[in-house]
Amino acid sequence: MRTLDSREKIHEWLVARVAATLNIAKDAIDPDAPFSQYALDSLGAVTLVMDLEQELGTDLPPTLLWDYPSVHQCVAFLAAHCKTATTRKELAGTNAN
Repeated sequence: MRTLDSREKIHEWLVARVAATLNIAKDAIDPDAPFSQYALDSLGAVTLVMDLEQELGTDLPPTLLWDYPSVHQCVAFLAAHCKTATTRKELAGTNAN
């Protein structure tokens, strides 16, 4: 789908989705705090990863929120991952011609 096409949009989406999942205000999310501080359970974490995959149009590791345990860490990984995935797709399209 690729609606999250910038680091800022990924950040905004992730904060909003974590807040909605936990039923807390967006401004209560500290982007440097670990997700575990908010008692995000495994079902909520896996659901967030699946939603991110849909929004970003790319596969992500199911352990994403454990491997990158804060909003800032997760956003940094996602921005780099999406850039790499887009480059790979562009190169594949070029090689197909």
